[in-house]
Amino acid sequence: MNYQRPLVSSLSAVLSRPSPVIHVMVGPRQVGKTTIARQIQESIDIPTLYATADSPVPLDSGWIETQWRRAVSDATASGSPVLLVLDELQKVRGWSETLKLLWDNRHAGPEIRLLILGSSALMMQEGLTESLAGRFFLHRCTHWGYAECRETFDWNLQQWLYLAGIRELLPSWHRKATGSTTSRIP
Repeated sequence: MNYQRPLVSSLSAVLSRPSPVIHVMVGPRQVGKTTIARQIQESIDIPTLYATADSPVPLDSGWIETQWRRAVSDATASGSPVLLVLDELQKVRGWSETLKLLWDNRHAGPEIRLLILGSSALMMQEGLTESLAGRFFLHRCTHWGYAECRETFDWNLQQWLYLAGIRELLPSWHRKATGSTTSRIP
């Protein structure tokens, strides 16, 4: 079984058509943001490019510019829009100013649809409100709700209340039910 959270279908639908805004998925650590993005990549009918800023060395705005150029190159080569997914973006110095510049000048090139992911709410919010005001739509990814855990893992209310829907607490046999091969559970 490969469970898909509700955000997969809603974001896939939105990103399957031209979008005038940047789509931002935020939420606490380990709630499935990366898995959702990967599932969107598999379900959407346009080329996608995924890059993560989860790096042992600090990244700067040049990293974002490189990913953008890769997306433009892919879009030009394929003749179709490209979905660019940037994960853990809050770790990049100057991320919001760089994205603002690239986003505001995108009309001169091929169509790039953008999904950014971040887990540090304060750092994401500062960048979104300062530089990107009016240019984004926020999608919140929360801890697993009771209905999701009941459907996916056959949990009763007591189990859900005990573990609070926090994925890090899920036993490994529950991870197998979702098809996850890493410690990150979808």
